[in-house]
Amino acid sequence: MDLKLGTAYFGNRHLKHVRSDMQDIVAHGCNWVLHTFDEVDLKHNKERLIEMTQISQSAGLEVYLSPWYLGGIFGGECISAFAGRHPEARQVLSTGETVPYACPAHPAFRAFMKTWIEAACATGADHLFWDEPHLWIPGWEGRKAKPHEFSLGSLHAHAIFRKRYGIAPPKRRTAQVEEFRDWLIMDFLKWATKTARATRKGIKNTVCLLPQIRGPWPHPHWEEVAALPTVDMIATDPYWKQFPHATGSRDRMEGYVDVTAQRLAELGRRHKKDVQIWLQLFGLRAQDEGDISTAMRMFRQAGLTNIGGWGYEGCGAYASISSERPIRCWDRLGAEYKKARARKP
Repeated sequence: MDLKLGTAYFGNRHLKHVRSDMQDIVAHGCNWVLHTFDEVDLKHNKERLIEMTQISQSAGLEVYLSPWYLGGIFGGECISAFAGRHPEARQVLSTGETVPYACPAHPAFRAFMKTWIEAACATGADHLFWDEPHLWIPGWEGRKAKPHEFSLGSLHAHAIFRKRYGIAPPKRRTAQVEEFRDWLIMDFLKWATKTARATRKGIKNTVCLLPQIRGPWPHPHWEEVAALPTVDMIATDPYWKQFPHATGSRDRMEGYVDVTAQRLAELGRRHKKDVQIWLQLFGLRAQDEGDISTAMRMFRQAGLTNIGGWGYEGCGAYASISSERPIRCWDRLGAEYKKARARKP
């Protein structure tokens, strides 16, 4: 199978830089690129995304587009204005507090997402990349969760819960709560990927799920997403420096990165779906740069052939997530990509 190697690209909308950067991305061994497409782009840069897609494809790169932090329910280092404009679609926590994150089931958010899908499909991109779809996550809010604090979506979603289960939404986590939380994301993905296919024939859908290292495996939610006929590829991103995991150490990759890679490969084989895995190029100290090579080794040992680095030039465009030596990280990834191509049978 051909190696598919790529990177995420964000922080620039000047076309002269896009042109030179896409050539640099190709020179580093990539044959695909992910462009972020956030709420600012949707309002001000739809035409620019068309041009960026064309430039990238002309350079020989497949193009993915990500709904970067739209509504706050996808991954991304940017700001969402949606919940401020649509308070009725905000998620409501078990404590009764509302948070500025859109509910994936709310009609207003789906109407908004339809405009994004239409604009994304109009660019001519090859893939839509549904990045880490999730409900409100306490740690991402910048504070620790209060006891028994979680989201079941908006009041609209609460009404759906009452209809499904015949009870009011509980104030504590239960099996029904966990089932419904998964259902909210699953129902949204069914709608979004189906809408994309209906909007433009031939567009591919990739779903990037947050890593699942704790709990049962195979995981029911992952299995259900992978089984969707409108999903072409499943991805995940075991970023070892940022998030706690089963090993109990943020500096330890064994038992997290390698296990995630193995499980992803197994999932793809079970469902006969393409898979993609991401490695961390952001937030790395100089002494961490060898982790890039370690992650590549783990991915290749698991038999994975579609690999991405987040993101271009070590995320140097964003000070809050930039690696200490971003260009060194980027060049190391390029060297690893070239080695992988040289070793390919």
